[in-house]
Order: sequence, then C-alpha cells, then structure tokens
Amino acid sequence: MNQEAQQENFEEELEMPEQHMTDDEFLYARRAMNVGQMDVFLFITRSISEQLNNQSDERLRLFITGNAGTGTTFLFNLLKSQVNRCYGKQVVKVSALAGVAARLVGGSTLHSTLKLPVQKDSRIVQMPILTGNYLRLMRQQWQHTEFLFIDEISMVPYEMLCMLDSRLKQLKNNELLFGGINICVFGDLMQLPPVRGNQVFDQPSRFIPATHLWRSFSLIELTENMRQQGSTTFKDLLNALRIGELQSEHLAILMNRLNKEPTGEFVIEKALRIYPTNQQVYNHNKTVLEHFRARGVTINKIIAQDSLVDSTQKNDNIDLNNIIPSDINKTGGLPKKLEIFVGAKVMLRYNVDASKGLVNGAIGHITEIIWPCFRRALMYDTDIPSVRIDFGKDGAHLIQPKTVQFPAKYSHGTAERRMLPIILCWACTVHKMQGSTVDHAVVYLGSKLFAAGQAYVALSRVKSLEGLLIEELDCSKLTGKRPCNNDALNEMHRLRNLSRDY
Repeated sequence: MNQEAQQENFEEELEMPEQHMTDDEFLYARRAMNVGQMDVFLFITRSISEQLNNQSDERLRLFITGNAGTGTTFLFNLLKSQVNRCYGKQVVKVSALAGVAARLVGGSTLHSTLKLPVQKDSRIVQMPILTGNYLRLMRQQWQHTEFLFIDEISMVPYEMLCMLDSRLKQLKNNELLFGGINICVFGDLMQLPPVRGNQVFDQPSRFIPATHLWRSFSLIELTENMRQQGSTTFKDLLNALRIGELQSEHLAILMNRLNKEPTGEFVIEKALRIYPTNQQVYNHNKTVLEHFRARGVTINKIIAQDSLVDSTQKNDNIDLNNIIPSDINKTGGLPKKLEIFVGAKVMLRYNVDASKGLVNGAIGHITEIIWPCFRRALMYDTDIPSVRIDFGKDGAHLIQPKTVQFPAKYSHGTAERRMLPIILCWACTVHKMQGSTVDHAVVYLGSKLFAAGQAYVALSRVKSLEGLLIEELDCSKLTGKRPCNNDALNEMHRLRNLSRDY
C-alpha cells in the first residue's frame, strides 16, 4: 500500500500543539495537590529517575482512576508537565478516543496519534501495517516519545488496546509490550463502555492465548473529591450511584431537583439537556426549533447534496434517498437536512482542525450565515452556506461545507455528500458528553435509560447540585438490577486486591 493510500485509511486530523505549563503554573499546581495526588507524582518521578540512570528496565503501565471529581484531569496535566521536565524535552504523547475528550487534555484522538483506521459507523476494523516513507516519518515523530497518556480509557475497546500495542511495537521497532514505552491510562471504568467491541479489561476469547494486555496495568486510585467543591451531599450521591448503592436519602435529593420550573439558566434555549437516546435528543432539538419559529425567527432549511461517485450497478432509475444511509454515523457525520439560524446552538460532527479545538463534539452558537455568491439569504434549494460559530473559549471560526464519501446501501457503490458538518445541539446524548462538564444541565433519568452507568455519567457531567434539574425520574433504573456496570465493578475489586504500594 502506498503512502497516499495509507493516509486515506486514517482519520484526517492535525495533531494538537503541545500546551506547556509555565513555571508559575507548574509550581501553583504542585502546591494544590492533595496527599494522594502527591504520592502518584513522586512515584512516577522516582520511576523516571531510575529509568534515566539505567537502574531499572521496567516500564510503567498504570491505570489512574477515581470517583467523579477526584482530580484525575488535574493530575493528568500536572504529570504530563512533570514527565517532560524530568527528561528536559517533549517525551509525552497525549490522546483520548473522542475528539472533545482529547481536546480537554490538550491531545489528539487515538486514531490520529497512532494512525489507526477508522470507519464512520464505528466498527472495529483490521489495522493495516505502515510501510515506506510513511513509516519512516511516523518513527521520526515517535523517536523521543517515552510516555503515552490516554484519557477516558473506559471508552477504549480491548480490540483497540491490541492495536495500540501493535502500532507502538512497529513505531518504536521494539517487540516489548507497547513498544517498550511507559503507558499511563486515566478514566473511570464505571462510566460508559465502548460503543463497539469488548470493554478494555475484557479480552475476547478469540485472542486467547495472547498476552492479556490490560492485566499488565497496575491500579492507582484517587479518593478525594475536588469537582463538587463544598457539596459533600452531591459527592456522596454520585459515589453511591457509581457502584449501585443508592439509598433513600440520595433519591430524596434527586426528587427535590425534579420538575422544577425551568427559569434563569435552565430555560429551554439555555441549559443543555442530556438524554440516553438519539431520538430524545432529536425531539428536544425540534421542540426548541419550534419555540424559536413561534417567536418569528427566520429559520433556514439546508439540504445536503448527495450523489453516487462510484456505482457498482446500473442506477438510472434509482432514488438516491433509498440507497443513502439514514444513520448520520454512516454518512461521515454529515446530516441529510439541517435547520439553522443566527443564534442556533450547534455541535460539530467532524474533526475540522484539532489545533483550534474544532473537533467532533465541540459546541457553539452560530453568529453569522454566509450564503454562496455573496447572496443575503437562501435563494435555491441547493444552497449550502458557510457559518461562523462562536465556540466560547476556543473563539469564533468559519465552518465551511464538507464533502465526505461513504458506502451506499445494498452494494450500490460509493456515495458522496456535501453538507455543513454540524447538527443542532440544545440536547446531547450521555455518550457524547462523556469527558465534559457543564455548569448547568437538565438531565433525563427516566424509563428510557438503557445502559449500566448512563445515569452516573449524566449526573457527574454537572459541576454542582445547584446546576442540576431532572426532567424525569424512574427510581427503578437507579436501584434495579443494572444501576451500574457490574463487570467494571468486579474488575475494580480485582485490581484493588492486586494493587501495590507506591
């Protein structure tokens, strides 16, 4: 496979520029550590010293975890800076599975960092081997890398962990586990499992008797809560829900946040709604759209331009609508239709420019609609404008239509879609929110919760109890047979029994 063909198999994303801590920021963060964080900091520092002085050939493989709000992200950033300072150069690669999660820790997606193959419907696929100039270039980029930090490890399937091991062995030209570099993974196994594949700790039977990669990691668990400062009540509630031990007093707290009149930051067009299903997200976004339409806001309907570019059959009389997938995950993240206006809240569904924070999952508000040929409004049904979106701390950026190719249905070849890479986002799924936190949210905890850990992840996205409203509450979903991920809970018990002092 030539270099151009290889690149087409990988996610197109610029790697994030390194975000350095200043000396003052580093010293302030060191002073802010609690005892548990300081122990981890010193343990890793000692290990680096031993490696640099050839006193140890052992490489770290650590799983650093904790309850919601125990400061794993804070420690992640501090350790990243400390490791680089110990070596006196840039030796840490930072990554996460999802674009938003990677952005929060100043990294890139795993697919981009290690040039892993990605399919738009998220299926696990076979990983091609790098060759030629492309391999030489990648080896140069990884030449000085001694550590790989991965956040939100619960979202990574075991199959991808095997890809990481294989790719790192190739990039470092070293047959030791993970190419002989140090691996630190962060996250909470009690959060949502992968969309596809086995959980990261669950080796598929077809992989036996190969080395069980996950079992090469040691556990470090943080326990002191930092996110919900001054709110031990909310902290206790989250910790109980996390392990499926919610009590009546916790349910009473949630009941008190139920059916309150949405005012202030909770009104329909402000606070984010968090739902378990895509259909609920669609329904709420439609409701907000109609709310603005009733207020006389001009709403523009944009329709994607679809075509067949590589037909495998005679398609003279084929209706494209019948052979184009309806699932947005199978059309490169580009929707078929979109209704927008200045002020609409939207989410990117495509990695536009990771270096600017323009990643799949980034949320902002449309501030300007720019029509083709300098027109002032929608004129033709085929018009697809560019939009300027304010992404808050990441600034305002011009987002242009994208063209993506994907398989058509029923073996009709390759389809192509041109469309704005955005969707409406007054509501979002729990899965899309993993790795993010917000000041205010309305969270659904009703009968449509379908996966273990969904309620825990949804609630722990909110920084305080005062920032939370609950739309619907089904207590049986929080206290029944599957209130938490029992497989993950059992794995945590196993890791605790094996954990060593550091």
